[in-house]
Amino acid sequence: MAVKETIQVDESQKSEPGVQEVITPVPVGSEIVKKATYWRSVLQDDLNPEVTDGVTTVKLAVPALVEEEYETGETNEDGSAKLGVRQVRDMQWYDIDLGEESLTALEAAIRPFTEVARKAEAPGVKPVRKKRTTK
Repeated sequence: MAVKETIQVDESQKSEPGVQEVITPVPVGSEIVKKATYWRSVLQDDLNPEVTDGVTTVKLAVPALVEEEYETGETNEDGSAKLGVRQVRDMQWYDIDLGEESLTALEAAIRPFTEVARKAEAPGVKPVRKKRTTK
């Protein structure tokens, strides 16, 4: 993911979206005074970091082969279940920040799939994969 730039802004912008207050202790003589500063994170397009206007964070779910442990049905010498490893298809989640041009390119690339796909509800919490007991 491209590095996000953080810039200091004037106090007059403190209520704007994306601006965060940072309290910094400043030594003044024998006392510590707390000073508030305000910072805005600037998103950059992960494909083209020069683009900072109109950047949107997109969450992607992509099918991928991952390794999964499973019980083979056999037992070890100590009586514990013998485990094996196999590859299974699972979803991998990604976040990417894209400007308008990159977002349009992503939409064009997946359009053949979304045009024939069914609408679905957004997932809540990702379900935990259950270990299988057979091959």
